[in-house]
Amino acid sequence: MKATYSDIVHWAMMDYDGNLDPDKGLFIWGDVGTGKSTMLRIIREFCRHVREPVDGMRYFFRINNVIDICADYADESPSGGYRAIQEYINCPRQAFDELGSETNPTGRWGNFENVMQYIFQRRYDNRFHQFTHVTTNYTPDQIAEYYGARIYDRFKEMFNFVALRGRTFRKSTQKNYENETKTEKDRDKLGEETV
Repeated sequence: MKATYSDIVHWAMMDYDGNLDPDKGLFIWGDVGTGKSTMLRIIREFCRHVREPVDGMRYFFRINNVIDICADYADESPSGGYRAIQEYINCPRQAFDELGSETNPTGRWGNFENVMQYIFQRRYDNRFHQFTHVTTNYTPDQIAEYYGARIYDRFKEMFNFVALRGRTFRKSTQKNYENETKTEKDRDKLGEETV
């Protein structure tokens, strides 16, 4: 994990000799609770301090949860639909948190769209003028299954794939897991004693 963090620091500092291409966004994937969303926020803050300002503005990117984006699309008011997702398509630096957790396809007035696939297609078309980041619990292979081979192939041009694997950092989740494991062991032990 230490090497991964080091690679991210080199990427943030625009180090072209590092393992990650500074001209591509980050596709941070891994197990549940490994700190992907937190890492994205840390990266945003770190970049604000180490990267040179562009057009007089410090480096910054928006972070939006894909569930909220799909809800914006599904909104049946005049501001919903394709109009609602234009801001996510056109934003110069945009991060999508929890990719794969959205309802797919998302419906609006009886029409259904794979909203994130559509957004990524459009962002790919503008990739030389935009920066995109992602967090997901899906592996790169699962992304190919979920969004299709064409989008996955384009992701290779848009992103550095960064894995954050391991046990959850969430204490309540970890505690529940340990309690469930202990209960299962107790049950197994009890079963052995009665035989």
